[in-house]
Amino acid sequence: MITKKMVDRIDAPVSGFVGRAIHICQFSKELEESGNYEAAIDVMRELWPSVEERPEIEGLDHFEAAEVLLRAGALLVFTGGTKHPDGDYESAKNLISESIRLFEALGRTEKVVESQTELAHCYAREGAYDEARSILHLALSQLGNSEREREQKIVTLLRSSMVEASATRFNDALQLLLQAAPLIEASTNDARKGQFHAHFAIVLERLGKGENRADYADRALIEHAAASFHFERAGHTRYYACGENNIGLLHLKAGRFTEAHQHLDRARRLFTSLKDRDGVAQVDDTRARVFIEQQKNREAEAAAREAVQALENSGQQRLFAEALTTWGTTLARRGRQAEARRVLQRAFEVAEQAGALEEAGTAELTMLEELGGHLTIADLRAIYELADYLLEGTQQPSILKRLRACARRVIAAERTHNIEFDTSGFAYGSEQTAALLRHAHFVSRAPGAVLLTGETGTGKELLARLMHEWSGRPGQFVAVNCATLSDTLIESQLFGHMKGSFAGASEDYPGAARRAVGGTIFLDEIGGLSAANQGKLLRFIEHGEIHTVGAPPRVDVRVMAATNRVVEDEIAGGRFRRDLLHRLQNFHLDLPPLRARVEDIPAIAGHFIREAMMRQGKRVRFTSEAIEAMCRLPLQGNARELRSLIERTTMAAGDGSTIEAGAVETVALRLTGKADFADPWANFSLREEVQRFEERLIEKALRDAQGKVSNAARLLGFKHHESLNWRLKNRNKSLLAARTPAKPRKRSLIKNDKPERGEPR
Repeated sequence: MITKKMVDRIDAPVSGFVGRAIHICQFSKELEESGNYEAAIDVMRELWPSVEERPEIEGLDHFEAAEVLLRAGALLVFTGGTKHPDGDYESAKNLISESIRLFEALGRTEKVVESQTELAHCYAREGAYDEARSILHLALSQLGNSEREREQKIVTLLRSSMVEASATRFNDALQLLLQAAPLIEASTNDARKGQFHAHFAIVLERLGKGENRADYADRALIEHAAASFHFERAGHTRYYACGENNIGLLHLKAGRFTEAHQHLDRARRLFTSLKDRDGVAQVDDTRARVFIEQQKNREAEAAAREAVQALENSGQQRLFAEALTTWGTTLARRGRQAEARRVLQRAFEVAEQAGALEEAGTAELTMLEELGGHLTIADLRAIYELADYLLEGTQQPSILKRLRACARRVIAAERTHNIEFDTSGFAYGSEQTAALLRHAHFVSRAPGAVLLTGETGTGKELLARLMHEWSGRPGQFVAVNCATLSDTLIESQLFGHMKGSFAGASEDYPGAARRAVGGTIFLDEIGGLSAANQGKLLRFIEHGEIHTVGAPPRVDVRVMAATNRVVEDEIAGGRFRRDLLHRLQNFHLDLPPLRARVEDIPAIAGHFIREAMMRQGKRVRFTSEAIEAMCRLPLQGNARELRSLIERTTMAAGDGSTIEAGAVETVALRLTGKADFADPWANFSLREEVQRFEERLIEKALRDAQGKVSNAARLLGFKHHESLNWRLKNRNKSLLAARTPAKPRKRSLIKNDKPERGEPR
């Protein structure tokens, strides 16, 4: 909101060479640096009427135009438009990149670096830390030692440290702060000093937690106090208030409740004076945590409820999830378990949708701690495994300690109970596969997309169907094969099913925008999806929006995808989008090939034998020794090979036949695939079997040698690699494609004066 004082500042006469556009941009930058982003945008309205549109730079000179583009881009990172409440990063990057080109053309190095620093900040907000790090390194390399460049160097080093802290590389963040410290000491900019000390405090606090250093926590309190001092002197009330809230948190962790309340009182007064509802809500959330530690549950619940109500429509999803977790804790402490579970589940959903994995995991962990005595054994395990998955990257000892305590609780509960669920159709016998199915069972009830990987025939679609049944979702399970269907047909089946999911879908999200809960769409061989459909699928997973007349604006169709390809190779080859992979593998299940789970073969073989006998109406007995011998079959990892072999055997064998281990062992020695257990020596040709055995050995040698014929020849015991080349060209032509093409030799530029044989010297 623009005040009269701000209007007077904007309308003040411009002196000297500074044009009105530059005057407006400088004022907007001051407001932005003080944290008053709304006012910073309002000041820019004359040059930038709407954040949804490009700034109006016609008639401005190149420097003025570049400055306007830079300020608009920087503000978009924080605010965005109505379509992007958390920031419009693509538009911001485009505007800032354009400003860099203009400043470069003008030779304004310090402005190029300022723009690069803002561009890096944009990448960091997206989570693209490597790109941000590279840009900031380039920016620092261009700075000299003039006063203006020293101030810019402080900003760039601070942003670099923030990038490292966001990437949880806190020691690197600390080193960058120490590098900036002498420059900060010489600076007279109180706002900049406040930013430095505030970030220094955060880094010290995180390092203190990770390394269990109490001295870091004490130093963090000093740094927060220094930050508050400089922000107050600079007149940056919002940052001053944030600092007071942070100091209150540190006193809470030290058990100094009176001091915590004193600083929180000051923070709340400051945020209230700014009419900053979100800031007041953050203080209320902190206050609720203090009350929880004081065991004042009634006061804690009231404060937490106020924080949630204020943040619900703020667009601050991470903060909203944290406030919901606090509120859920207070409800559980007051004995309102059903309400607490609903609130904590919502905290998880909000955090997960915002990509805040640690906050999502903390919500699940809190549910275990506060409601463990009111959960089933199956729920206890499912919630723990989900929390463990979400928090696997945490560096906070306190969270790891909580995880271990919850693990002990789940183990103790399972000692006297067995978790059972229907696995009909998915035969197995190993603990490895049992663990995979347990994991799939809890994933089936968690929100988010699922990626299943594994070789052909490992049971990816079968497991996906089971997970749909376990989930209890209304609607159908629809499988779409992206490798065999045309692009148009895939689009019709995929997005047509999503639109059709409204039929019979339930609406169980009261109080929010209408959201239909539909079935499951299974995308087999996702690597075959075209670039256009990859983009559509990404938008659907991110926003869940289907624009259909009469339908709710959002539809909750569970997306499951499968592939037998190495997805990273597809991404490297430009055939698959990395951002789509990140969305698809919210949960990732890898199904090992049959050769890696030999213990499952007897159960799988028994299942296939029963199926084949029922289908063909005859009885064929396989001895236990025969089934045991199947574990030694040279299967390539595909259960379909075993199914085909058993079906051929049942078809060829007479009713009442018995298959002995000897028949299985004979088939195990054969590699041409022409035999079955009923007639293991059928169509036998020693020459063909030996040639196939030879091919398999050569194929493996080439694979281990990464296609290099000379290395493969050495593995196979050939004295000269040309012997292997001859075999590939004459006897094993099917393997020619497995070799790496030989690089042409460079011809010497020096003339060979050696005479040919028989030529006179």
